[in-house]
Amino acid sequence: MSRQRFEAWPTWGLIGSHNVLKTIFGKTFGASLAGNQPPGNVPLMKIDLDRIRTLIEFFQIGKKLRYYPEFKQDIVFDTLVVAYCVNGHFIYSMESIARDPEGYPTAFHTGDIKDHTPVAKLKEFLLLVPDTSDLEMKLDYHRRALIGRGRQFNKGNYITLISNAGGRGVSTLDTEVAKQTVLPDGPYAHMKMILLAPELHTLVVTDQRKKSRTRTYAPVTISLPDGQFSGPCTIVDISEGEVRIRVRDRGTTMPLMHKGEQVVIDIELGEAEKHYTIQGSVIRRSAETCVFHLAGQYADGKLNSFSALDLLELKAALLNYGK
Repeated sequence: MSRQRFEAWPTWGLIGSHNVLKTIFGKTFGASLAGNQPPGNVPLMKIDLDRIRTLIEFFQIGKKLRYYPEFKQDIVFDTLVVAYCVNGHFIYSMESIARDPEGYPTAFHTGDIKDHTPVAKLKEFLLLVPDTSDLEMKLDYHRRALIGRGRQFNKGNYITLISNAGGRGVSTLDTEVAKQTVLPDGPYAHMKMILLAPELHTLVVTDQRKKSRTRTYAPVTISLPDGQFSGPCTIVDISEGEVRIRVRDRGTTMPLMHKGEQVVIDIELGEAEKHYTIQGSVIRRSAETCVFHLAGQYADGKLNSFSALDLLELKAALLNYGK
């Protein structure tokens, strides 16, 4: 593998060029946000009803939630979903959702009883939450600086919602800021609101007692697909098959990487036998951190999939780095 090392950290821009709605159902449907309904002959998209059902079960209208911005899990605020936006129309009550006996949604009533959207015609599903930017002022200086004043709800930023799932644990959902808005009418007229685009593939219900995430601080270097190296980074935690990596130098950002993109992660732990070259795929990326799935390990020029023992060895090496 031929790669060229850079002596200085390159300059990369922040995420923002991709359409913020494209990941919800695998199809872009942003036209109605601008006030233009999509034409009637637009093909209907495939909908994951299981995930839609889970979303409306754990992220209900009116339910108090918590969230953290831009994957900064140590900065948590309170919020709630005040409405769903269905094909450009708002519904403000769970009673506006028709469901079958198994809890699957069948239609969304967006006006009187005659105005409804069958689930088969669902093209757009967004969450409306209040603008809670003022909560940043309650943070200490360090954590407020991590967010950047007034920046948590910039278009394209990520907001992770957290819902208590009762006896099932905790449900989390990554969303992307689609739009800051002030509604002209309705129960929340003239109030600052945020439209969030849910990424349904990130919707999970987790039993936190079984969750195993271990903190570590080990140096790594990321090699991008074009063969260029990024600047120095640090692994900050590792779980079963995933690592979270943070930029090391203040004032720098992660290179632009898209979900699913393959990278090479070089881990050098200071001893000849403690060097690992790993292929990873991007799960999510923010300005300062990126979470990678550990896809395989290079040995003798070949990529081999991880065994359970390989992952245990890697975790042990990371935990013992510097000791």
